[in-house]
Amino acid sequence: MPLGWFVFLNCCLVWQMSVAELVYKINKIECQVNKARVSDVSCRVKAINWNMAVVNMDCLLILPVTSPVVRLQVFLKDYSNQYKPFLIDVTFKLCEVMERKNFIPYGVIVWKLLKRFTNVNESCSLSGHLTARNGYLDTSFLPPFPHGVYQFSFMFSDKNFTNTEFLGNVKFFIESMDRIKSKKFRD
Repeated sequence: MPLGWFVFLNCCLVWQMSVAELVYKINKIECQVNKARVSDVSCRVKAINWNMAVVNMDCLLILPVTSPVVRLQVFLKDYSNQYKPFLIDVTFKLCEVMERKNFIPYGVIVWKLLKRFTNVNESCSLSGHLTARNGYLDTSFLPPFPHGVYQFSFMFSDKNFTNTEFLGNVKFFIESMDRIKSKKFRD
């Protein structure tokens, strides 16, 4: 009899996990830039529905970026409302990922997001007006994260042979949650 209950409870648990659909909702965005290299910055989040919000960003690069380097850090908000490091802290050269010389998984994810939602093209040198329109984080891009609030911090810099110059930091505050289903009432 205990084995029967064990099988029944596991079936209920598996059914519940298959019913719930995970979504990543962007709650807030913060942009900080080096004003000597980047100007006219705007970062906005626009709510679409209970499950989705999109990001629109603009900036003007004063000087071209010849060798962009990205540092991605992920933080998890704990019970005391503090963000603590969570598993991911990786630095990669964006040009190597664009040219398929480097296959760091998180670099490939960032490159796919940049190609999909921004005007960044295949050339390594970045210059002029950069835009991101209607960007969101699809569950197909990332492995399933535990439910909670996360901070994704992207630090961009330009690295040449002698020094590294800070360009900007973009922080996305994302909630990992089950999809909220609307209840439609019928008469």
